[in-house]
Amino acid sequence: MAGATLASRVLGLARDVVVANLFAAAATDAFFVAFMIPNLLRRLVGEGSLTVSFVPVFSSWLQRSREAARQVFGAVWTLGFVVGLVIALAGILLADPLVSLFAPGFQLEEGKSELAASLLRLCFPYILAMILLSVAMGALNSLGHFLAPAIAPVALNVCLIAAAFAGVAFLGSPILALGVAVIVAGIVQVMMQLPALRARGMAPRVVWNLRHPAVRSIGVLMLPAVLGASVFQLNLLLSRFLASFLGDGAISYLYYASRLLELPLGIFVFALGTASLPTFSRQISAGDRPGLQRTFSTTLGTLLALALPSSIGLAMLCEPIFAVFFGLNSETFGLAAVEASSAALFYYAFGLVPIALTRIYTNLCIAHENTATGARGAVFGLVVNAAASLVLIGPLPAGPLPDWFTTVQQRMVVADLGFVGLAVANTIAATANCAYVVWSARRLYGSQVRRADLVGLLKVVGGAGVLIAVLHLADAILPIPLEASLASLATLALHLFLGVAGYGMALHLLGSSQLQLLRDLLRRRGLSDR
Repeated sequence: MAGATLASRVLGLARDVVVANLFAAAATDAFFVAFMIPNLLRRLVGEGSLTVSFVPVFSSWLQRSREAARQVFGAVWTLGFVVGLVIALAGILLADPLVSLFAPGFQLEEGKSELAASLLRLCFPYILAMILLSVAMGALNSLGHFLAPAIAPVALNVCLIAAAFAGVAFLGSPILALGVAVIVAGIVQVMMQLPALRARGMAPRVVWNLRHPAVRSIGVLMLPAVLGASVFQLNLLLSRFLASFLGDGAISYLYYASRLLELPLGIFVFALGTASLPTFSRQISAGDRPGLQRTFSTTLGTLLALALPSSIGLAMLCEPIFAVFFGLNSETFGLAAVEASSAALFYYAFGLVPIALTRIYTNLCIAHENTATGARGAVFGLVVNAAASLVLIGPLPAGPLPDWFTTVQQRMVVADLGFVGLAVANTIAATANCAYVVWSARRLYGSQVRRADLVGLLKVVGGAGVLIAVLHLADAILPIPLEASLASLATLALHLFLGVAGYGMALHLLGSSQLQLLRDLLRRRGLSDR
């Protein structure tokens, strides 16, 4: 799973670089909105809730007998196919009003709404494939197989990269090739699961049984999961909705910046967050409060030791990163695009540590069988994000939105930051969410961080200060050329090496326990590889 996730992240970055350099910003804006809509539904009713709800139900029936589990799988697969087909057909028929709903600002630019609608018609069948993939993933994971579902996202990235080059070479409207690639990728991802399913006696078959108790149980479990996942997606929708009013490139620049932020989030924050939850739960169930305090402090320190330097690195090196990796074609991603994307990433980067803290404290609450605190914090963050976005992006243009709304919004404006204001608002919201969850968790369960651990966290902050100084010094002595070249790549790599070395040396000299924890993680990884 780790190897598949890493491969997907690397290919995802390669995909974004290819798309940014082959297509104009107006075209990528249209594609990202078109792909966002079925992708939103995938995260709400797919692996975001369906897989999570399917696994415990399927596992319980698997305990009874393999044939009973086979009936459950067939019934859910069949129902998923029907529901996915209905959603896909509805999305194809309603493509034009959906684009107007999710990106009304496209109406201000000739042809942009129509292009987004055409792409949406091509992308919407993807939801059918993703529902089937979610059912297959749940069954295979329950049966102890993880590789096929984990490697599936690689197929999407490969298809999109190939289609980008093919579209430029052979199509009059090249961006449409990406819509076709989404359909192909969905089919390929489902086909990749079939051999593993057949090998385990779970070959898909038609079982129409809406009254099966497992179907009802999954439906009951899915409702709160969908509600929980919807808050994050609403934040994403709000940013894309408002960015559609801000001209060509706004949606694309925010997208590229958020994708780079997701690299440390996926590799460090979410991985450690996922690993910590079952340990917290076991210790709480066993009444091992000292053990919980040690584990929580250790996990918190490790997360900060990884998230803080990642945040600093993204913020300080944002412009060279975009110039080196994305600036291969100055006609589609020139200096203005580099500066715009870098500005968004700079402000997004400050939200990395609050997101990490929110994850670890939310896990503490969930381990106490308290899911409400995290949900309330997410809703609070959504409200803060909406308010901050409206006051920071500048006055919205009249036309697509009701006159009363634009009048009120224009009176609320305190800064005209454009799409960068949306990145600032996102970080403010992440900080507000973090503050609420941390305060609530401490009030309910007390402080889990001992005084000695606080000293260790201060040493991490000291190491981060050294990292900032090293990167500043490196930039003063050997600036990174803002161009896509081997020399720029080598200089960027040198800055990264010096920064990591300086940070590690500072932690060593300060006697930070977090450095030893990171070494232990690497040693365990090496042993498992051997």
